[in-house]
Amino acid sequence: MANPVMNHAHIGQVKGRKAKEGVEQYLGIRYATIKDRFAPPVLHEYDGSGLDATKIGPQTAPIPQGAQHEQALIQHTLPTSEIQFSDLEGLNLNITKPATEDDNLPVFLFIHGGGFMVGSATFPQYDMARFVALSVNKGLPTIAVTLNYRLGPPGLLTSQEMREAGYLPNNAIRDQRTAIQWVRKYISGFGGDPENITLAGESAGGVSCTYHLQSTQPLFKRVMPMSGTSLLFPPLPIDLAEANYQTAVKALGLDSLSPKERIKALVSMDAAGLMGKLMTVPKLPVMESDLPLISQSFADFSESKVPMCGADWCESILIGDCQIDGSIQSLRLQHRKSGIGRAFCDDMQKAFSTVEYADKLLHGYGISPDLEDDTAFGKVLEVLNDIGFYAPTLAFAEGSTGGGVKTFMYRFNEPNPWDGPWKGRANHILDIAFLFQNYNDYLSDEQRKTAEGFAESVFQFVHGQDPWREWKSEERVAKVLGPHGRAELVEDVPEKVGRSIVLLDLAKVVPGGMDYLNEVLNGFLRGPPAS
Repeated sequence: MANPVMNHAHIGQVKGRKAKEGVEQYLGIRYATIKDRFAPPVLHEYDGSGLDATKIGPQTAPIPQGAQHEQALIQHTLPTSEIQFSDLEGLNLNITKPATEDDNLPVFLFIHGGGFMVGSATFPQYDMARFVALSVNKGLPTIAVTLNYRLGPPGLLTSQEMREAGYLPNNAIRDQRTAIQWVRKYISGFGGDPENITLAGESAGGVSCTYHLQSTQPLFKRVMPMSGTSLLFPPLPIDLAEANYQTAVKALGLDSLSPKERIKALVSMDAAGLMGKLMTVPKLPVMESDLPLISQSFADFSESKVPMCGADWCESILIGDCQIDGSIQSLRLQHRKSGIGRAFCDDMQKAFSTVEYADKLLHGYGISPDLEDDTAFGKVLEVLNDIGFYAPTLAFAEGSTGGGVKTFMYRFNEPNPWDGPWKGRANHILDIAFLFQNYNDYLSDEQRKTAEGFAESVFQFVHGQDPWREWKSEERVAKVLGPHGRAELVEDVPEKVGRSIVLLDLAKVVPGGMDYLNEVLNGFLRGPPAS
């Protein structure tokens, strides 16, 4: 089977590969260059000599078996080959397109998750060949783009001395922003419409999508945050980022060096060692005015005070969650599982101003000190699910519609069919496994119906069509996907979408509302460090 060749006006002759019948891929295309691992990204320029885009590019984080670790969360493996790592050449993207000469196709630009610490667009679960093939089959042909961005220390470590040396904060977000600019500049040569981009992302990728909505400049036409918003990962104040940097410096044994020597060591030291020694040091985007990047509260959204510049230029938002997205927090709490019921009860009793509020929370979720550990662990994760994932979707929907953006809500309830702790429940990132069609060979007919129906709705959204009725403050509706292949448009209230009302009711009576609950529950999540 002959590989396709694209004659791009700016890049030159681009060699791709035929992924499957009717689908072409152009892989590992560098979108930005950096002079070292901490340097700001610079949009890549081409000399017109062309490039070979037949193989995936390297990932940005030196994490062996990263694809397999993420598949373990999905609870089913896919065939996976070794993925290379590169400090300087990891800022690359992959284009999957219909094998057609049609121009001005809409673009679906996807940002992977991984808590800003792990992940890669090169993982097989993010292969867009089946997704694009289905778009053609449904009569809604779509170009899909996935991107790599810097993670961990190179993506997020910052300090005053680094900034004074010319190293800007938030490389992870700046990389993504540069990739968006690349698509806007070059995608027309691949048949895409640079003015018709849907930015999508899952978990930390969803968080990133909502960060990009703070841009004062138009970046995309539509946005699809999945199981993640800026309320889950608010950017850190710069002074807290500075404290984290000092912790990192000590962990690396660099505290006795001068600032110049320290930065030289950070730039040159072994990448795997840098990542490994700083794994427990918090690394999140930081607040800054240049991007801009600011912190937002639940109150900002509910009171329509949210400074979301994207409301001026983003046409519509498709947002949603999985029924137990809180499953992902098990990674942070596993070491505290023993006695977690008692620890959570004690923490809540101390945190709330009155016993009544603590009792409402604990009784509402059925948590008591004497619960067996497995049961208590699951119930605590349900609480964290509602504050970190469910409540934020409602806040963003309220804020978006208040800003004049067309809003569509989904609730992913198709249960995980595979053996593991989340079998029978819609856990975190399961919606991605269904949406991109890469697990269809392992699904039942009913489950494939959910997968294909979900994707078709996304294609409609990407093409500027309403996938279902809008979510509005006065008429809240959501599309519930699953279980057993069902897809229903219902009133977006907890009892009809399979969510809990406990936290929503408690927020109405607790002083400080959802923001106070967020502070209390995230305080427990941060908790004491592992021994």
